Amino acid sequence: MSRVGRRLAPTVAGALALALALAAGCSETGGKAERKVRGDAGGQNAYAISWVSSQTTPVEPDAEMIRYWNEKFNVKLDVWNMAQKNAAALLERKLASGEIPDKLYLTNFANLQQYARQDVLAEIPLDLLRRHAPNLYAKINKEMPGAFNYAAVDGRIYGIPSLNANSRFREPVIWRGDWLDALGIAKTPETLDEFEAALYRIAREDPDGNGQKDTYGMSLSAMTMIYGAFGYHPGGWNEKDGRLVYGGVQPEMRQALGLLSKWYKDGVIDPQYIMGENSGGIQAISHAFVNGRIGLTSHGGQYYYWKPLLFEGDATSDNYLELKKADPRAADSLRYGLPPKGPGGKRGAKQSTLITGGFIAFGKQLEREPDKFAKILQMIEFFNASSYENSLLTVYGPQGKYWDFDSYGQPNVKYNMKKADFEKIGASLIFYNLEMPEFIVQRDNRRMTWASENGFEIGGLTNKLLTVLPSQQKYSGELNAMQERTYVSIITGDKPIAAFDEFVRAWKDGGGEQLEKEANDWWLEMKK
Repeated sequence: MSRVGRRLAPTVAGALALALALAAGCSETGGKAERKVRGDAGGQNAYAISWVSSQTTPVEPDAEMIRYWNEKFNVKLDVWNMAQKNAAALLERKLASGEIPDKLYLTNFANLQQYARQDVLAEIPLDLLRRHAPNLYAKINKEMPGAFNYAAVDGRIYGIPSLNANSRFREPVIWRGDWLDALGIAKTPETLDEFEAALYRIAREDPDGNGQKDTYGMSLSAMTMIYGAFGYHPGGWNEKDGRLVYGGVQPEMRQALGLLSKWYKDGVIDPQYIMGENSGGIQAISHAFVNGRIGLTSHGGQYYYWKPLLFEGDATSDNYLELKKADPRAADSLRYGLPPKGPGGKRGAKQSTLITGGFIAFGKQLEREPDKFAKILQMIEFFNASSYENSLLTVYGPQGKYWDFDSYGQPNVKYNMKKADFEKIGASLIFYNLEMPEFIVQRDNRRMTWASENGFEIGGLTNKLLTVLPSQQKYSGELNAMQERTYVSIITGDKPIAAFDEFVRAWKDGGGEQLEKEANDWWLEMKK
């Protein structure tokens, strides 16, 4: 039994008794969301629970869903409103002043490790989790066996890992179909040679027909898939001969840089690529693509920013809608391609991992309050893992009021409500922090089916390093800056390809070898 497990042992009977008492009113695992509100909110036995989430919009203390949950669970919820862009700094200040919330949401591995070592977080004994959130524990382990090992710090578990249902899909490969049609390219390019041929023609043969030389094949975002055609991504870690290696220093990247340098010199790559493709506003939008400057992009990272509207009430298709306004014919001609297959038969657009680095964690004080700890775990179980219907209740509020099922059996929100509108009433991500993939697949079935039909499950390459290394803060800043300078200089022709060899030596001597050692220490431990 763990150290915290031993400390909890004298009160396990009390926690079990509480669990049995709550079972009927606080945990429903069937197919219907509970309609009846129970409990004596604010009564003598109500727990005061401070709650930090990941919302973007402030929620009022007496918001509709907070009142609902207070009454249902007989608690007094205190949601700490923290602007998302400053959330980490605001939480840091709270913790420094001794204010530790009962429930936290941490967005990365570094914060989990930092706060665990600062003795801010409660250890989560797995027997406690299995007892009070059995569905949550089972569903996470089903999706990714051993997932909780990624939440361990010095051998003890301090977080419940958040899973990314969209990790099954790689970054998009988007072509201007109207330009390919104008150039007579009927087959969407699949190999690196076919990509090169199409990109050169886009840059040289006036696909928009305006008589000016103002089009380029690609810009910054598509470079990732070009690197992937050689088997690695410059910022990721991959397995090679049973060990983790850093992609940015692999010999194959020398080949990729040589090719990109040639394309840049020949005017195939947008000379403004260093500035990126977005010029303000919604970050997911590639203005370089929408405004007719480039013909290939991966910008935005997620398939849904590029899909057409699939049903009434569909949303998130930001690039498609922006292009639809600028050029409807271009929007409806988009081609959804595969990443290019390179000389060794490899392909690899960037693909996110199932574990995102987000964790639900708990304040240290809960180690001394096992009954309250049990109550919070049961609430999290209800919100996130008890049933599909309960997850919809948590995300959208009461069915029939703000949303309802459409004729396809999918939830459709009313009044064009946005995420911010749901957060104001205490819904959305206020309490739903652990997206269970099986529920997301049900909820977003039409979108995910569309993504599968268009090949977004093919050709992804993920980063294998899912932790923060002990020496990462010491070395990574300078190493990353060195890599960026070298890569840009080679691509733009300011330095010869031999500069890559100098960079590799400097990377290893400047802390890279230490990072490789630490990455493989972690890798071997995880493989056990």
